[in-house]
This record gives sequence, structure tokens and C-alpha cells, in this order.
Amino acid sequence: MGLLTDIFFIQALKSNDALMERLPAHNVYNNIAFPDIDMDNVPIPYIIVNNDGGNNAEFTKDDNYEGEADQVNISIRIVEKNRAALGRTALEVRRTIRDYFRHTDELIAEGNPPENAELKPDEYQFSWGEVAFDQLKPSVTVILNYQCDTINELYLNDEQD
Repeated sequence: MGLLTDIFFIQALKSNDALMERLPAHNVYNNIAFPDIDMDNVPIPYIIVNNDGGNNAEFTKDDNYEGEADQVNISIRIVEKNRAALGRTALEVRRTIRDYFRHTDELIAEGNPPENAELKPDEYQFSWGEVAFDQLKPSVTVILNYQCDTINELYLNDEQD
């Protein structure tokens, strides 16, 4: 569900009560709802989840136009007051995402899928960008990147019709 995958990641982060409690907003932001210009005066620390686009993959002989799988890129920007806090928060975010994926898999296997389980990517590859200092805030930031393999929404809708 490539176009909605960011919702699953936001849900995953919100599942960590300790993380949400440490954030002044007690929430994570979605970049679509909060463009960077609106983030200038947001108290630090904060986290922004963004759907960075994707592409359709795995064409089949049965369909010349749309493959059954999409690859979608999700970025999670973490902004913290100092380098040590950034490292701790980034590790906690990474662990939270991994654990939420595992827990969702367990619930699905038990026949008790959680809300929005259909948005869960089949798998992901993780990477991160440079650690940067923003002298205007001042703050330090890093972007965690998740390249996700998902089911093409068109195929799900075709099955339901």
C-alpha cells in the first residue's frame, strides 16, 4: 500500500508511549500536514514522517501496465537538542519500527490483525543520511530512510471487486 505506507510508520511510532511522552507535542508530524516552514517554531525534539514517493515493480505477463508490487520510500526526520540525544532517539525510533513490524506479523499470524495491518510493507531496507547541525534552531538532525516493498493497491482493489 505504497501511497499510505507513511500512515503505518506513524502508527508504529505512536505505539511507543515513552517516545511520545518525550516529545513536546506528544505526537509525530506528517510532512504533508506540516511543511518545513511551519516547523520553524516547533519545540525540540520532534519527529517528521514523510512518504518520499516510490515506483511500481515486478511486472507480470498478465499485466503490461501495473506490477503487483510497489517500492515506496519513507523518511523519518529526527530533530534533537544535541548529538547524544539524537543518537539515543534515532536508535529508539529504529527499534520501535522493527518491533512494531514484528508485533504486527505476530498478530496477523494469530488471526488478530491490528488496525491498518493492510498498510504494513512486506519488508524494508533501512539506511540513514548524514547527521547535520542546524544553527538557526539550533539543533541536530538525521533522516532515517526505509525503502519498503508493498502490495500495489490496484491489485488489492481488483481482488475486492
